[in-house]
Amino acid sequence: MTSKIYDRPFYYDIAFTWSVLKQIDFFERIFELFVPFKVERIGEPACGTGRLLLALARRGYRVMGYDVNPRVVEYAKRRITEAGLADRAEVKVADMRSVVFNEKFGAAFNLINSLGYLHSDEEIVTHFRCTGDALQTGGVYVVQLSCAWGKPPEEDLSSWTFERNGVRVKTTWTVEHEDRERKLSHQRCRMEIEDNGRELVLDEPHVLRLWLYEDLRRLARESGRLFLTAIYDEKFAEVPLDAELTGELGNLYFVFGGPLGLSKTSNGAILLPAGGPDGRGTPGGSN
Repeated sequence: MTSKIYDRPFYYDIAFTWSVLKQIDFFERIFELFVPFKVERIGEPACGTGRLLLALARRGYRVMGYDVNPRVVEYAKRRITEAGLADRAEVKVADMRSVVFNEKFGAAFNLINSLGYLHSDEEIVTHFRCTGDALQTGGVYVVQLSCAWGKPPEEDLSSWTFERNGVRVKTTWTVEHEDRERKLSHQRCRMEIEDNGRELVLDEPHVLRLWLYEDLRRLARESGRLFLTAIYDEKFAEVPLDAELTGELGNLYFVFGGPLGLSKTSNGAILLPAGGPDGRGTPGGSN
């Protein structure tokens, strides 16, 4: 994957340097609610520069991440080694559409709409199958993404600034156009960088999957590996499975149960995926 931004992992790492500690607290609550065993090993597709991997390893988890970009993978490896966490964390170059694992994970995470870089139904279903096959029985896959707007705003952009060791990065991420027919979201990322007196601008388009809730549910069903268990909003409050989900709700966390196994509902009840042991369906008929 060639990218002005992802090929500059140092700047990318600063741009996305916000704390993930509250997120991890939330994930551990997800484990308590939905996973019927102690989670010890975690996988992260599209791990980028390894921010989440490092934080999880510091919590005592064994983690493995992968990314399609060799430069961010090398950067993540270096950070892991420098942190003295090479015995708990590893990262490799791999593609979400084809990766196969020899080990199993109790949980996996795919955050900030990284899944959106897979555009076609076929690619997404294949990824769901790969990830579902890598989960332990009863494990969970948490995917964070935002759905298409119900009523598109006049301007859809987010801007933030972080600084580290004299390097300041202002990032502006803009949704420029939603193509409903082709189910693609045309976006742009712009980084304005001040690096100890040197100025640099990285500006490039990004094309992501335009997510419709019904498509996400359908593709999980078609994978035969994952079933939707719960949804949470940006403040970690639960969202009903039968709610109307649009971009107005922001980035949502979708909790998918893994293959053939027992999973728990948020009230602690144990359930099997509806539609039989192949997982084709969702609990409680909410799909």
